[in-house]
Amino acid sequence: MGMSIVIQLLGFLVLTVPVGFALGYVVFNYFLVNGVPLTNLIQTIGQGVNNFTFLAVPFYIMAGQLMNTGGMTNAIFGFANALVGHIRGGLGHVNILASMIFAGMSGAAVADAAGLGTVEIKAMLDNGYDLDYSVAVTAASATIGPIIPPSIIMVVYGITANVSIGKLFLGGIIPGILMGVSMLGLNHYFAVKRDFPVSNISDLQTVGSAFRKALPALVLPLIIVGGILSGFFTPTEAGAVATVYALILGVLVNREVSLADLKEIFLDTMLQSAQVGFIVATAAAFSWVLTFEQVPVRVANYLTEAIHSPVVLLLALNAIYFLLGAIMEASAIVIMTVPIVMPLAMKMGIDPIHLGVLVAINMSVGTLTPPVGIVMYVLTEISGISVRDYTKAMLPWLGLLVAIILFLIFFPPAITWLPNLLM
Repeated sequence: MGMSIVIQLLGFLVLTVPVGFALGYVVFNYFLVNGVPLTNLIQTIGQGVNNFTFLAVPFYIMAGQLMNTGGMTNAIFGFANALVGHIRGGLGHVNILASMIFAGMSGAAVADAAGLGTVEIKAMLDNGYDLDYSVAVTAASATIGPIIPPSIIMVVYGITANVSIGKLFLGGIIPGILMGVSMLGLNHYFAVKRDFPVSNISDLQTVGSAFRKALPALVLPLIIVGGILSGFFTPTEAGAVATVYALILGVLVNREVSLADLKEIFLDTMLQSAQVGFIVATAAAFSWVLTFEQVPVRVANYLTEAIHSPVVLLLALNAIYFLLGAIMEASAIVIMTVPIVMPLAMKMGIDPIHLGVLVAINMSVGTLTPPVGIVMYVLTEISGISVRDYTKAMLPWLGLLVAIILFLIFFPPAITWLPNLLM
């Protein structure tokens, strides 16, 4: 019976039924057919979202929205341009560096793509860059958003796996920097090969002025990470502090967020949070059914017999997550699979922080790929490029990201060293 509900769910997903509704129907049908009291279903769904840590999700969504609307994306882009805009292919470097900075505020790839994407693509096109390359580098750099803390998908993983979100955030710092530096290297290669334009070097006065404008935004990641590390507040409270800080910055300091903007931001935050919350709630009920049917135990026993190496298991899991990320929403993937995967990972001696960061990177890469990559849809809509041309231009960047994932699989300290050192 346990595997039959998995097959039912996959059938609905193939038919493009929204994930939350597909989960809800499969679980509801299971309770009816097996005579399980529906009060259990209601309690399980309620418990799925009755979690203090889950409050971090709407806070980080709103903080990202406020930073986008409050003019901070332009300030970040301007500062990055003053630093590296003069290097050959400089605007590509600016694009990546700006994404690394913005990653410390938004926690989501789509926030980076939607906020910085418009500014970055227009600037690159105005300076003679090809459309396909401009979109590809913008999409690739957006994947850093959920890796450098904060990270919404890490919050969801931490809740589901019952592991420290603070450690997950720290575990994402080195991989996020590695992703950014590797992308800078690939951009330099293309810049030399294609003879991309070079702009004039900025003087110290220009750099200083750009830094002052961007400084309020640059402080936010320090508040989030520093507050969590010092124990001054939890990741959820860090989200609340980040939201209040971004609100003050946008409304009172920069005065670029109007009442109409606030109404739109609040509505957008509620809609996105409700969407994630609905998936979390129904996925929690689905996980209860899987546990009740002992599916995690059966899968763990089967894989334990078939796979004897932690590295081989990680390679298999990352391949699965990479494929799932291309066809499903990230939160749903994490909530449905982690209860099955975690017992096996622990049995094999795999660090849950190591696995969590790898899952987050795979989910971030999944936003780039057809058929359901949300970053892909945002950027093709913004730029007008076809999905076919976008996909062709993305191939070298996807290859780089896969290489980084493989490196992190074979070298766990790149993820686990910082959390173990500081926490």
